[in-house]
Amino acid sequence: MDITIIGAGPIGCYTGYLLAKSGHTVNIYENHAQVGLPIQCTGLLTADFDQFNLPKESFLINTLTTIEVYTPNNKIIFPNQKEYLVCRKKFDQFFANLAQQTCAIIHLNHSFQSREGRNIIIKDTKKGILKILTPEIIIASDGPLSPTAKAFNVYHQNRKNYSGIQAIVNGQFNPDAYQTFFGQEVCPDLFAWIVPESKTQARVGLASQKNTKELFDVFMNKHHFQALEIQAGLIPLYEPKQILHHDNLYLLGDASSFVKATTLGGLIPGLKQAEILADSINHKKNYQKQLNPLTKKMKLHLKVHTILTKFTDQDWDCLAHLINQPKIKKIIEQHTRENPAPILIKSLLKEPRFLFYFKHLF
Repeated sequence: MDITIIGAGPIGCYTGYLLAKSGHTVNIYENHAQVGLPIQCTGLLTADFDQFNLPKESFLINTLTTIEVYTPNNKIIFPNQKEYLVCRKKFDQFFANLAQQTCAIIHLNHSFQSREGRNIIIKDTKKGILKILTPEIIIASDGPLSPTAKAFNVYHQNRKNYSGIQAIVNGQFNPDAYQTFFGQEVCPDLFAWIVPESKTQARVGLASQKNTKELFDVFMNKHHFQALEIQAGLIPLYEPKQILHHDNLYLLGDASSFVKATTLGGLIPGLKQAEILADSINHKKNYQKQLNPLTKKMKLHLKVHTILTKFTDQDWDCLAHLINQPKIKKIIEQHTRENPAPILIKSLLKEPRFLFYFKHLF
């Protein structure tokens, strides 16, 4: 089967690898001149990444074991964690190499232009040449604004994106722990982070739907950081009404909005989504139906996000007080944030006062 993938990020390339390995003819079109650039992601992965059984040596920067959570007047420390910090350029290139090893072809400097019936138009931006393609299957893995989804008229009108800004900074850091900061003054609709690459360098950033640059500058100044490098990009908020399969088009990764609304992390959901899509194509399964278990997790993340975005500083401090109980911390340490259901259920059974925050859902 002739398959065209738009976007050579890790999700698109992993899909290309899985499909080419299954015998399909796969062409991947990337509008940038190099895979992995520009960098638009923190590159922090939970231990759930281990499920893919992929070697990490070529892109792993640091393994963290502790999370420090700061609310306006409280601090919580979660030991016994396991998180991977990766070099996003090398991470993306690892998946590109994986795809190429199975004979998937990656075309750099090629951007999606339009759709004309069963044809799609791709532009070689280096040579200025337009190419008309008629693939049997088209996979849109071309980011939160997905020109491909828009051309097929399936990009949902209610979709929202966060704007994220991150800096590489020098300083003195605990390389085993990363920090998250919550509160109205820090970032009203999400949080800020400090993720150490080493004892002397870290990634510092935040994401918001408004005033991102102003909030970022305040956070940087408060901690006396000077940016060595600035990275920025859009991050989609999960949209449950987004159509994921229409005619011969499939949506994947950021293009499908499959990002955890609580943390805006999309790499692990996207890689899992890639496996489901490849299996659906290979065995003629209903892609959207096969995604149901993952979709349920995305919807739960969105509900938690809805609650958290309505928090006052007092709410954050009270929540921190409840979470800081040994019985709750023990539950959190037993699970990753990929699937919030067991954390929520077990925590509610141990501490019914969490029900107070459900008022924000209504």
